Amino acid sequence: MDNDRSNAGVGFLSGLVIGAFAGAVIALMLAPQSGEETRELILGKAQEAKGKALDLASDLRDLAGQLADDLRKQADELAKRTRSAYEQTAKRADSAVQAARNAAKSKLDEMQAD
Repeated sequence: MDNDRSNAGVGFLSGLVIGAFAGAVIALMLAPQSGEETRELILGKAQEAKGKALDLASDLRDLAGQLADDLRKQADELAKRTRSAYEQTAKRADSAVQAARNAAKSKLDEMQAD
């Protein structure tokens, strides 16, 4: 559920950045101003978009790091549970083998006594 929220947040942020950039380009195309002013405005908007893209990339990097940490923790927990289940099963198997040996020895002793 948290992953869905994170993915929705990333989708929203990228949509926001793309929409802002598209709106800025359209505004520049329709604005009546000189070529030099338009170039300066385009340069400023491009730098602003670059900053937003870098921020988004940083947020994505942080999110990827958090997801990696979560996956590492889940893998460690699964390994612990698997190891514990294996140890319990091994103990039960050893007990069953020992009980079978004892029963067989008892039966042999009983048969030899007869």
